[in-house]
Amino acid sequence: MPALSSIALPPLPQEPGGRTAAAMPQVAGVWRGSDWHERGGGRAWPTGYGVLDAELPGGGWPANALIEVLQPAHAHAEWPLLLPALAARMQEGKARAAGGGHRRLVLVAPPFLPFMPALQAAGIAPERLCCVQKAADARAASWNVDLAWACEQALHCRDVLAVLAWLPDLPVPVLRRLQLAAASQGRPLWLWGGLEASRRSSPAALRLQLEIAEDCRLQVRLLKRKGPALEKALLLPRTSWGWLPVMQAQAMRQAAQHREAALLLHGHSVGGRPATAAAAAHAGA
Repeated sequence: MPALSSIALPPLPQEPGGRTAAAMPQVAGVWRGSDWHERGGGRAWPTGYGVLDAELPGGGWPANALIEVLQPAHAHAEWPLLLPALAARMQEGKARAAGGGHRRLVLVAPPFLPFMPALQAAGIAPERLCCVQKAADARAASWNVDLAWACEQALHCRDVLAVLAWLPDLPVPVLRRLQLAAASQGRPLWLWGGLEASRRSSPAALRLQLEIAEDCRLQVRLLKRKGPALEKALLLPRTSWGWLPVMQAQAMRQAAQHREAALLLHGHSVGGRPATAAAAAHAGA
């Protein structure tokens, strides 16, 4: 057998810093590990937290993926985490074409309804929320799978901006369907679950774990992302927690109540209703 002849390969090109440049050129549809933080062909929504955007691929929430967020039962950090991004997207929709302001947020099986004055103060009109709850006679073993079907249908609706769902213990095949629906329709789906779900695998493109730190800041751990692992936890600043819109909304509501009480006490009508002695007495109580 003749000896194999050696072939001299040309040296890899060098970058100015002396490092070897990547040999693979940019190819459409091919993702390179070194480009994990670049936007590429995907879209991202800035989260409103610079420290979190710096660690998310594309610099924000993926706008076409299933995002799984795990938190303790007592945390309820959904709106503090998502309000900046969702409010910004709703405002952008209003500024675009005439129909752009009609995009809706779909809430599927929320444990509590959000504080509407806070959402309105942040720029999210209450009428743009669509809430889907489980039926009163639904069986515990199947209601979350049925509501997962509702999530999939909402992702296919062009009037929907995003979907938020509180559906624990979904089977992996159902999660894959939701990830495929979010990716194909170009809409994000945030799926909220408990901390016990961190021990199970998930096809979600992004997985986060939330905790409340001792100083009441929000502690975020990235369990899964497209890119290198991140061992450290991120602390979101307290000023960005979304409490300012809440406090402003409460102050506006209290001021309106005081103005209405003053009008009633002076015998003026409020909202087209004549002031009665009983109403004035009640306002002054």
